[in-house]
Amino acid sequence: MTDTRDTDPSALLATQAARPECPDPRRWRALILLCVANFMIILDAQIVILALPSIDKHLRMTVSDGQWVLSAYLLAFGGLLLLGGRLADVRGPRRMLMLGTTLFLMSSLLCGLAWNGDVLIAARVLQGISAAIMAPAALAILMTTFPPGAERTKALACWSGVGGLGATAALLMGGTLTGTLGWGAAWRPASTPPSSRSATDKSRRSFLRPTGISP
Repeated sequence: MTDTRDTDPSALLATQAARPECPDPRRWRALILLCVANFMIILDAQIVILALPSIDKHLRMTVSDGQWVLSAYLLAFGGLLLLGGRLADVRGPRRMLMLGTTLFLMSSLLCGLAWNGDVLIAARVLQGISAAIMAPAALAILMTTFPPGAERTKALACWSGVGGLGATAALLMGGTLTGTLGWGAAWRPASTPPSSRSATDKSRRSFLRPTGISP
């Protein structure tokens, strides 16, 4: 007797759908890139703290204006996170991650080259907006790339741990960079040409396009 599963197309499709998909081996490389993005977001939120006295002196800013250099980023970042998440849902997380990363690198470069306080504060606002686009898009890619279970738990632990490491590294690096290279160097880790080229090139690769992620 002939097995109907060998001839019935619907049964064959049901059997194939029941088979678990093999996880993409490139997902761990994607996780590294996503963690780097999270690291830079947290790093730039904190690294300016130790550079504020030098910024106030060289750009002739008042103390209250100097506080806006820190607050402008945090307000734009925190206030637009929900909008950034909605944009990732509508436009696709990969596309928004590329857009956010490009804006983040450009605004970081502008921060380092700012010639007065108004330009620096405006650049910090733009930097916060780009971070609000990057963060939910990167987290959405992480959640879609790693299936529920041990791997997703491990990926989220790496994501959270790198964020905490970024906050600590900001306080350690901020004083050293400011003291040796000047206040503009506080944004140099996020705006160097090799870093920007690597981030944009890697974000275009296919390992950020696992099943279920829109382009």
